[in-house]
Amino acid sequence: MVYDEYKVVNIIKANSMKLVIIFCKGIGCLLIGLILLSCKKTTTSANAAVSSDTIRTYQSIDTLLMNPGMGFYKWNYQEQAPVKSLDSYARFNWSDLEKSKGKYDFSVLSTAAASAYSNANGRGRFAFAIRCCVEGINKAYPAYVDSSMKGWYSTAKSCWVPDWNNAYFLERLDSLVSALGRTFNNDARIGFVEIRSYGNWGEWHLAGFESPVSPAVPITNTTIERMINAYTNAFPNKQLVMMSDNPYGLQYAMTRNNPNYPIGWRRDSWGNKQMESLVNSTAWSFAKDRWKTAPVIVEGYGTGTSGMNYSLCVPQTAKYHISAIGNANYGVWSSMTKRQQDSILMSVKQSGYKYSLQTLTISDSVITGKDFNMKTKWSNIGNAPTYLNWTVTYLLLDAKSLVVKWQATSSLNLKSVLPTIDSISKKDFPITVYDNYTLPVNLPAGDYQLELMIKDASNYYAPLQLLNKDRRTDGGYLLGTVRVMTR
Repeated sequence: MVYDEYKVVNIIKANSMKLVIIFCKGIGCLLIGLILLSCKKTTTSANAAVSSDTIRTYQSIDTLLMNPGMGFYKWNYQEQAPVKSLDSYARFNWSDLEKSKGKYDFSVLSTAAASAYSNANGRGRFAFAIRCCVEGINKAYPAYVDSSMKGWYSTAKSCWVPDWNNAYFLERLDSLVSALGRTFNNDARIGFVEIRSYGNWGEWHLAGFESPVSPAVPITNTTIERMINAYTNAFPNKQLVMMSDNPYGLQYAMTRNNPNYPIGWRRDSWGNKQMESLVNSTAWSFAKDRWKTAPVIVEGYGTGTSGMNYSLCVPQTAKYHISAIGNANYGVWSSMTKRQQDSILMSVKQSGYKYSLQTLTISDSVITGKDFNMKTKWSNIGNAPTYLNWTVTYLLLDAKSLVVKWQATSSLNLKSVLPTIDSISKKDFPITVYDNYTLPVNLPAGDYQLELMIKDASNYYAPLQLLNKDRRTDGGYLLGTVRVMTR
């Protein structure tokens, strides 16, 4: 008979047997079994004691966490709200990186990556995007490209627009992306890379522009696929993020397969009704559940008569499972009302992952060389999982010196822990994790402190912050005393 979960509710001890009463969850039966035990006692080097499991409960805290890939990121070298963050982001014009054919200067990206690495708040990563067309900037692509391509000038937006389908333009764009990949694909300081090749500001739209001037024509699906493929080929080891304003482009990006880093999506209209138009896109069915495996990243729509509607920030953050929000382009912090500021802060507090350990069930004492079990319950009260690889680690520390004497990893994969708060009832339903360990026989008997530490698998970031009290300076959390006994 197989049970999905069971609970021992009573144990009656006798000299040579135990009467175990077990209620079977979900099948409504009562099983009473007699388990014969050997009369031989186990001896230990410590005083003989009967071991029993206890449930330890841990208190959660209400605070803004500073973890990678969630909450605020530094936006284009700006930070409005007085909230600390690890990661940063900026975008650049192609014309600033390639002044002449094949002569690349990526020093501005390298400098930004170095700044993120040495962030005073903790080591962070730098994300970037490259644009080919920006209103108000005369020419965002290199002038030499015009030698074999006839672009056109938009009087409405005061900028030159490339012929997106031109063979030479695409060849040179491919070369740029390939060079960026050779330089940064394996650079640990680089976070996500955006696919921003097309449209005004690289947002994959030309809203407000005139129709293309002959011989230029609107971008074709073939060109869209080529632009996206250039990035997936150049950055197999990086998290890519696709802009969401072009339906075919978003759909195609969502169907590109990278098992390690599914492509996320981004929208630059957070806090505006334009954000809501995405659900009417033909690509929405491909993108709506991507938050479960890849990040949704946003920035504010900006200010002005059709700019930020702060009342939309919190509901949009929840609805689209937003992980990261640019800390600028939503208004000047000192000029915003308290209600507007609170809307921004509540959204950031809700965004991304918010893990906490709720309970730990473990024996009061464990015996070296013998299996023991740990049962933990975990909550994620954020609106998305983490997309980074973390190693959940338990350590036994010497009770006096707090020197590590033993450590082992948990089977828990935090990337699989989606939000545990029910969206309707608002109740928390923590997940349960079962782990089994064996202490080495040469571990001395005595009392130890059990510590939980969640380590970055790449050893780049500091240990993960949890919504639990009493984080230690080493990034871990003490879970209480465990008594170790030897055979």
